[in-house]
Amino acid sequence: MKTIDKLAILCILGLAVSCGQKKDEPVTPEPVVPEAQPETRTLTFVLPEIVLEENEEAPAALKTAWVAGDQIVVHGEYAKNQVTVTLAAGDISADGKSATVTVNNLYPYQREDCSSTLYASYPASLSDNLKHCFFYSKFSTTNADIMAASNGSGDTFQFQRICGVLSLSVEGNYDGYMLSTPKKEALGYEFLQVKLTDKEQIFAQYKGDPVMQMEGPMNGSEILIYLPDGTSFAAGFTLKLREGEEYTKIFKYEDPVEIGRGGVVDIGDITAGIQKYDNPFSADIKDLDANGSANCYIVTEPGGYKFKAVKGNNAVMFLEEPAEAKVLWETWNDNAEVTPGSVLTSASYAEDFIIIHTPETLRPGNAVVAATNENGDILWSWHIWIPATAIETASYGGIMGADLMDRNLGALVATAATDNQIDILSYGMVYQWGRKDPFTAAGSFNSGTQATYAGEPEEVAAMQISLEESIAHPRLLGHIDNGDWATIPNNDFWTELEKTIYDPCPPGYRVPNRTGDFWAADLSAQTGWGINATAGWLKLGSPAAVFPIAGYRDDYSVGGMAKVGSRTLYWFARAASDTKGSGADLRQDKGTYVFGSAPKARLGSVRCVVE
Repeated sequence: MKTIDKLAILCILGLAVSCGQKKDEPVTPEPVVPEAQPETRTLTFVLPEIVLEENEEAPAALKTAWVAGDQIVVHGEYAKNQVTVTLAAGDISADGKSATVTVNNLYPYQREDCSSTLYASYPASLSDNLKHCFFYSKFSTTNADIMAASNGSGDTFQFQRICGVLSLSVEGNYDGYMLSTPKKEALGYEFLQVKLTDKEQIFAQYKGDPVMQMEGPMNGSEILIYLPDGTSFAAGFTLKLREGEEYTKIFKYEDPVEIGRGGVVDIGDITAGIQKYDNPFSADIKDLDANGSANCYIVTEPGGYKFKAVKGNNAVMFLEEPAEAKVLWETWNDNAEVTPGSVLTSASYAEDFIIIHTPETLRPGNAVVAATNENGDILWSWHIWIPATAIETASYGGIMGADLMDRNLGALVATAATDNQIDILSYGMVYQWGRKDPFTAAGSFNSGTQATYAGEPEEVAAMQISLEESIAHPRLLGHIDNGDWATIPNNDFWTELEKTIYDPCPPGYRVPNRTGDFWAADLSAQTGWGINATAGWLKLGSPAAVFPIAGYRDDYSVGGMAKVGSRTLYWFARAASDTKGSGADLRQDKGTYVFGSAPKARLGSVRCVVE
């Protein structure tokens, strides 16, 4: 376009604009907003007042005097303009309650809804203001004596405390602590924003990144923990004490705790209440569930072990609010008097784990440990199996359809086909169909006497029990003649499709299927079949898998076994009906060794197969 054309267009536009104005009317220029200029002001910072009773000393946990080197952040609208004020000795009053200092480069922020123009936060090291501050102060932690203030209509800042204090003391050389609560309440935040003006005070305008476990150093013998206003622990708290890099002691406070802003809750000296802490993360504690979660775990060496406090074979179904763990009962699988603590010395709960310990010299046997809530109610239980000899698996010529353990679930040894008398330690444990918890089998050869145990006594209910009762009372047998132990029939407690959360076998194993995994026909027609009624065993396969004629329990009397040496029952994962489970019903006294069914309330053996 030519230059003359451009000029013509500009003239036309100019005329169009001028037509809207009266003749000789002046053009009003756009207002020019002056850029904010930094100011110099003399600011006074006043600490919160602490009201004390007569002869009462101010708590050491709360700051009561400014000292040289204290740093305070002062800001207006933008964080880029905030100033860090470092107090000198000459700035501080004689009593330390206030400090006055001249500050340069301040950018006051004026709003119509308040007279405050400047905002302050202490300590500066924990102030982490957003780019656009407005009248907020943001802190990067709440575990400190953090404070904030505004200047109101003048240049005096009356600081307000944001947190309260939980105070304890303990004797001993500890290096740090960790605080948590049974109900997993938030202990503080890594993001807390407050709004304090001369018109409004909000001590938790925004909060985020909650802290569920709070760690900190010791202050000599004192532990001072700062918590946001309104923090409440409904069921108390747990405090772990660290020596070096490892937590070794624990203190549990069970009363409710409420923290108010600027207040101190003094628990006092906790030395008498501390206990040894079973640390699940110690290098000395080995994982039992590294290969999967289960209702049964095998231990073969002495030491400390842990597994996740989950329901059965579901690795993510954690228990709700467990508080403790205990050894419920122990057995040596014979009729000797069992010494308490001989199979497992202890069981405890910590950090979503059950931790168990064996004696320094391993004692073969079986034990059941239980997790309980704060009321002592059992939430779940697990079987700990400590065999005397290594467990082996084999296909036994392929006749089972899956590799099979060389012994019954809970048996301490395996019996060989050359044994002239079965070892009673090979009887193992017995189970009601569909339940995860074991009961003791016979305690002597071909005897109806139940193996002895130490701990929680076994009980027999007068009638059927619910699934919930079976979990809460793992020593309670549901009872009904020729029927199910459960009040509501459920054929999926054990299934052939998958290993359920009630399957009693250890990781990598499961209750065998009715077909495919176990016998496909009458045993007496199978390869390697043999029976030695005098010795108390039968065999199958090549090489031979040996099965004790271990009897079963169906008289539902405490301490009684039936048909030991003449009959035995091996459960399958399939239900036969609402009242009966499928099993290998082996009857030497009748000469029949076939598939069958039996009342689910009967206690039979389990021979686990590889998953």
